[in-house]
Amino acid sequence: MLRWGIAALSLGALLGLTTTVHAADQKPVRVLMVLGSPPFHKIYDFGDSVQKTLKDIGGFEVTRLEPPRTGKPDNSAHLKKLADLKRADYDVLLFYTSLMQLTPEEEQGLKNFVDEGGGIVAVHGASLSFKKSEFWKHLIGAEFKGHIPGTHELNIVIVDRNHPITRGVHNFQIVDEEYKHTFVDEPRHVLARFRERPKGSDQSENMDILWTRTVGKGRLFYSALGHDQQAWNNPNWQKLIAQGLCWAAGRPREVRVSSAAK
Repeated sequence: MLRWGIAALSLGALLGLTTTVHAADQKPVRVLMVLGSPPFHKIYDFGDSVQKTLKDIGGFEVTRLEPPRTGKPDNSAHLKKLADLKRADYDVLLFYTSLMQLTPEEEQGLKNFVDEGGGIVAVHGASLSFKKSEFWKHLIGAEFKGHIPGTHELNIVIVDRNHPITRGVHNFQIVDEEYKHTFVDEPRHVLARFRERPKGSDQSENMDILWTRTVGKGRLFYSALGHDQQAWNNPNWQKLIAQGLCWAAGRPREVRVSSAAK
């Protein structure tokens, strides 16, 4: 009887542990979406589009940090909240920003968030953000260098199909800008590249467009793709961003996006 009681208690403990882990898995990934840019990037449209995508996928809780819609989209006053950023409040920060500046206090808030294991997903013009911040440049691992005018049909090659961010994504086409970068001396894990650049661009430029970095306890995912609605509506782009948020948050999972290319 004693042996049976111990076995029952062990089974109960195991079942209890399983239930606890399952419940933890159901908690949403808490995303703070940080927006701000001159009008060449439509930050509010981006926020609306991505927030809807994440809602449709499920498992995300999104808070937006953005300038008032009645003012200029590159007003940086809202960024002061980054100085008091609490890791306990968010799992991952999603940046769609360009040509913004960080105060020393705001930069320190970001450093603390990453040091404490927070995730960063930086999209498109984020590599054009905070140009005076050496911390940001080294966090991204690169700085925006330029692109030829307009958007183009781009051929994307997945170079690491086993990574949680690219799980279920194969080579695809997207209409977007073809960013070029100047890279800093930091390790990067490349997930995808251009097969070639559009006609009129420099084919000798580095082709990397998606990569990750591990910074202490924190994780960064950068996507050079994501200029406008043509990109945001691409199901492969949506899947990569959603899975990138999960990975950066330390909770990798494959998501389902309708009409994703096989």
